[in-house]
Amino acid sequence: MLPPNNVRSAYEEFLEAFRTTVEAANHELSQPLRPLKSSFVDAGDSSRAAFMWSFYLKGWPCKRLPRTKRLDVVVKALETFTRPSWALSKSTVYVNYFVVSDSDAKLVQSLHYDFVEGGQDDHPFFHVQLSDELIPEDDLRSTGFELSVPSSANECWVTTRIPTPDMTLASVIYCLVADHLGAINFSEFAQNVESIQNRLPAPSFETIRKSLDRTTAHFKSSHWFSHVDGVSNM
Repeated sequence: MLPPNNVRSAYEEFLEAFRTTVEAANHELSQPLRPLKSSFVDAGDSSRAAFMWSFYLKGWPCKRLPRTKRLDVVVKALETFTRPSWALSKSTVYVNYFVVSDSDAKLVQSLHYDFVEGGQDDHPFFHVQLSDELIPEDDLRSTGFELSVPSSANECWVTTRIPTPDMTLASVIYCLVADHLGAINFSEFAQNVESIQNRLPAPSFETIRKSLDRTTAHFKSSHWFSHVDGVSNM
């Protein structure tokens, strides 16, 4: 069963506001050719549904790069919703940053944001993981990424997990606009999506709430890791 129309339309309106902001700033947003609504799919049983989407930001503003190079960004998201509330039970958002010079793309930063309802062993509830993981080529190509895919990524020996706020797809997009498009564009985007905010599925916070409510002597980390009886300690 797919999520209700108010959930699907919230994603559609949020992503359309993002596209409008990018193009108004004279930048390019490339997405799969299939309709956005086709990216809402069954997630294995009648109680869950998922949203899968990728996009490509070509020539994304970056003050640190010389004019002979550009920054390209590819994002891949997978978010899962659970009935009856249709809250987010899982969110994974991959972000690859490429520096392009003479049509040669080099992966310079790879990260992904993660959340799983109930938590994962040794993981903060919400976290970003720094890695050298390349988004699969099929997903890159689906966005219109036409450069040669790097044969090997940077060697990353330590895949650090850093606790974060609830960084879902909407949050990642929000930060991409804030970090790269400047104060005026960010302010306009924030105003345009404000009315959509409450319609986007919120992460399921029950396990986190229990962890916060519990008296703990875990070095003040209860807001990051689960310390609840009956739940895997992390």
